[in-house]
Amino acid sequence: MPGVSWRLFRFALPLRVPLPSGARVRQGWLVQVRQAEAVGWGEVAPLPGFSRETLEEAGRILRDQLPRLGSFPQTTTFTEWAEAIASLPRTVPASVRWGLELALAQWQAARQGKRLDTWLAPDPLPVVSINALVPPDWRENPERLHAIRRAGYRTVKLKVGQYTPEEAVQCVRLLREVLGPTVALRVDANRAWSLREALAFAEAVADQGIAYIEEPLRDPAQLQAFVRQSSVPVALDETLAEQPETPLHHWEGVAAVILKPALIGGLWHAWQRAREAEVLGMQVVWSAAFETGIGTRGLLALAAASRSTTAAGLDPYHWLADDVVHPRLALQPATPVTEALTGPWQPNPDVLEEIDVGA
Repeated sequence: MPGVSWRLFRFALPLRVPLPSGARVRQGWLVQVRQAEAVGWGEVAPLPGFSRETLEEAGRILRDQLPRLGSFPQTTTFTEWAEAIASLPRTVPASVRWGLELALAQWQAARQGKRLDTWLAPDPLPVVSINALVPPDWRENPERLHAIRRAGYRTVKLKVGQYTPEEAVQCVRLLREVLGPTVALRVDANRAWSLREALAFAEAVADQGIAYIEEPLRDPAQLQAFVRQSSVPVALDETLAEQPETPLHHWEGVAAVILKPALIGGLWHAWQRAREAEVLGMQVVWSAAFETGIGTRGLLALAAASRSTTAAGLDPYHWLADDVVHPRLALQPATPVTEALTGPWQPNPDVLEEIDVGA
C-alpha cells in the first residue's frame, strides 16, 4: 500500500532487579508502522529462559518480514484485522507475532482516531487494577513490602519456586502478616515442585487466603491430580505457551489463566484465549513478560478492552531502570486507562538504535 512504511529499532535497558534468568539488561526490538499521521508501535523482546526464540532469531525474522508487510490491508473492525493477520506465516514465533500484531492493531486504531482499547471493544474499563510483584530481595529489604502496602496495592504476587515448600510456607505467612488479611495474595511456583511437595505446601497455607498458585508442578501432566486434591486454586502460565492449541476445557477445574501475548502467540491468540476462559468461568489475568512502555501499554489496552476486573500483572515494568519512551508510563495500583494510553510520549533516542530494513 503506498505510503505505508516500517521502521525497526533495537534497544537495551538496564534493570533495577535482575530477570529470572539472571540478566541485568532487558533487550529487544521495537517496530513502527506509519501511514501519514497514523502510527503503530510494537515490541519484540523474547524473554530468556521462557521464549523459544532468541533475540537474534527474532531480529532475523523481523528483517525478513517487515519488507513484506508494506501491503498489509487497511481494515475497519477488529474482526477484519484478525482475518488480515492470518497472512503472517504460522512459523512466526510468539514474541515476534505479538510485536507485529500490536503495531498493526495500533495503526488501524489510529487510522480511525481511536485508542487501541476503544478500537478493540466499545466499552473498555476506565481503570485497570495492577498487582505488585514482590522483588527477590524482599526478605533482606523488608522495607520493600511496606512500600507496597503504603502504595495501596490490593493484589500482590510472590514467586516461591526458588524455595523449598517449607520455606515458601514461611514466606507466605510473613507476607500475609505484613500486608494484612485483605490483600489478595498470588503465589507462583514456576513448576518447581513435585505433586507431593505442592500438595504439602497447599495444605500448609490453606488458611492464608491464597488467590491462586501458578504452575505448582514440575510435571504439568499432574495438574488435574493437584486440582482434585487441593483447596488452593490453580492458574496456568507456562502450560499455555507450551500447549497453545489445547482447549482450555482440557484443564477442568483450573481457576485462572495468565495471558502473556509475547509468550503464548500474540495479540489475537491471547484475545481468543481470554474469550475462551470467560465462557468457562476462569479468571483472566493479563500479564507482562518484562515489557517496556510500548508492550505494557498494549497489555493495559487489552486488559481494559476485555473488561477483566482481575488485577493485571504489569508490575514488572517497574523493574526497568529506563524505558524506550519518555516520559515513563505511570502505572498505579488502579491505573486510569485514558491517561495512560493518551498521555504524550516520545521515543527515547538514548536507548534506541535504528536498523535498516528497506521497508
